[in-house]
Amino acid sequence: MLTNHQSARVTGLWAGMAALLVTSAMLGVAAPVAGAAGSNSLTVTAGEYAYQLKGNPKAGWVQINFDNAGGEIHMMAMDRLKPGVTAAQLKKALLSDDQNAGKALVVGDGNVAPTPGLLGPGEKSGIITKLPAGHYGMFCFIPAATDGKPHIAHGMVKTFDVAKGKSSLTPPTDGVVNVEMSDTSVTLPSTGLPAKGYAKFTNNGSSARSFGPAALQPGVTVQQASTYFNALFGGGTPPAGDPPANLAGGFEGLPKAGSVYLVLEFAKGNYGYSSQNAELDNDPNPVLGEFTIK
Repeated sequence: MLTNHQSARVTGLWAGMAALLVTSAMLGVAAPVAGAAGSNSLTVTAGEYAYQLKGNPKAGWVQINFDNAGGEIHMMAMDRLKPGVTAAQLKKALLSDDQNAGKALVVGDGNVAPTPGLLGPGEKSGIITKLPAGHYGMFCFIPAATDGKPHIAHGMVKTFDVAKGKSSLTPPTDGVVNVEMSDTSVTLPSTGLPAKGYAKFTNNGSSARSFGPAALQPGVTVQQASTYFNALFGGGTPPAGDPPANLAGGFEGLPKAGSVYLVLEFAKGNYGYSSQNAELDNDPNPVLGEFTIK
């Protein structure tokens, strides 16, 4: 069922609705600094409330650049669609109360993963992943600051195509660190994540997982940040005080046994991360950790 399947992705991150309160001082993940060979990219620029797309990706390795030029948090959930499905049809299905509304529109269950994570105003995120040829839709479920309706309802839905052919892009080999994920752990390098370069994440767990980094405010622990955002998401009202951390993209929905390259460009500071079971609406046992960029 397309609607619940996609909205569950929001809750698998640090804090879907809490993201509306995040400031522009968030961690940025920019375009690749070195290492990848060839080119095959899709650049997605989000705003209130629309996507602008640049690039004509071919099947294979694709660099997805996600740029938030708006003033609110945005996401780019994706579904693989049947040929000819329009943005209007997709919007209607996503907003329908009928759990079967999207079945006739998608290929298989429609799932496309991994995708870039939630992104704050003025921030950029980049992942390198594989996409098969086909017709796709992207959309944002984040509630609007003005009326609380999902951004989809305001028209934040777009379709695009990945062409047949062969991508010239190959994954980076220089400046790459390996990160192993499981149901109970995230194993970073002994020195933490580097300020720049690439991190190759491999999911050894039993379900799809997310990885959401966040820049922690001074003196704040990752557990405090997690508690704050869980309370905010559960009640819809933020606890008293300023947000203890700034959400910072990452990726969502990395399948079990899958890998994805996350492009890194960290500012100095202390960071927390949450890795969650992306197949649950609200994982009760997220893997939490911290690292420092000096």
